[in-house]
Amino acid sequence: MSFLLIDEHKLAKQVIQNIEQNEIAIAVANLRQQAKTSDDLPPAWLLHTADALENNDWSILSEGFINLDFIGKNGYFSIVAPYRINRQGQGHVALSAIYGKMHGNQEPSIDQLEHLSRENFGTLGQPISRNLSFTEIASCGNVSGENGEAFIVPNGWLFPNSICGPALNNASQQQRRFLGSSRECIQAIFEPTTANLLLDPLEDDINSDRYRHIDTQVHEAGHASGLGFNLKIEQNLFQNYTYAGIEEWRADSLGFEFAASILPAQEAGKLIAVNFCIRFGLDAHRLGGMEDVDVYASLISLEHLFQNEAIYVTKNGQLALHNLSYPGLLQAVELHRTQALTLTRKELKLKHLAGFFYLYQIDIHPSTQSIFQGLIIDRCQGIWSQLQ
Repeated sequence: MSFLLIDEHKLAKQVIQNIEQNEIAIAVANLRQQAKTSDDLPPAWLLHTADALENNDWSILSEGFINLDFIGKNGYFSIVAPYRINRQGQGHVALSAIYGKMHGNQEPSIDQLEHLSRENFGTLGQPISRNLSFTEIASCGNVSGENGEAFIVPNGWLFPNSICGPALNNASQQQRRFLGSSRECIQAIFEPTTANLLLDPLEDDINSDRYRHIDTQVHEAGHASGLGFNLKIEQNLFQNYTYAGIEEWRADSLGFEFAASILPAQEAGKLIAVNFCIRFGLDAHRLGGMEDVDVYASLISLEHLFQNEAIYVTKNGQLALHNLSYPGLLQAVELHRTQALTLTRKELKLKHLAGFFYLYQIDIHPSTQSIFQGLIIDRCQGIWSQLQ
């Protein structure tokens, strides 16, 4: 059995290599061979993938992706399809492939989060997207490496209705990024005690993957709340980086609210630490600068921290939290939570969708923007330039 598993891994990796080298016909043949012999990958999904590649018809994969038919009985999965990423305000599409194994994370439950959303807003804009964390075995294209996506959003896949499928959180890539540049950035941006508080949950060998998983799952619950992310995409409401950035910040902040409802303050605070490490240690340094969606979301988060008087600049020119505890981190995002709740309730009361553009406006104080540029972006430029 172990030899069969080794052979399966080898053939699955070979398909990834075929895609990377644009050997489409060979990849199709290998996928069909896999379908005959694989015990860990679903044969029907592999055959559908081969057909989609051969005919350049990606609609074949839609139903299976939404229904999670791409995952085998032991958690192994493979996806091959065009995937779109946004960099410097531009969309880039590449045929991409990922082979990995899903984790068994099941908390919090989707039912629990959907109940919380209805409890807060009286309705749920859409079903909450399931977040699936996985360990990567091989990858290529826009879902691979430092310049690819570690959090693979469903609507990035270019087949119909992909937005209704799961988000995929690449724990392997997240950990690689954290152990390198992201951790260095957090240590450069924040004074040592604050930096240690933020980094400790991600340095927890036992729980770090769990914290990342819950953070992304409550974030997805935030997107589903209100009018719902899907409707906003369908109605082209994210017409520039500011609207999309506010949506990302709103999803973060509602995620904090949901975490506070389902977890003790100590644990909820650790999720916020994980979020800050991602936003300030990774997202703030994307190549698009201030006009990148995730950079702008990070800037909005910093603005609310200052407004909430939760953070200050030390004499050494580093950022520091006033309350150095995980319950204190939960208090630090109190304004995030209340403002996001208010924004979401207002969007549900819109009589015309055109009002969305007036509603989704957040003023950033010039001093916040200056601090963000100087103490976050510029300070880490040398760290990130080593990777680019």
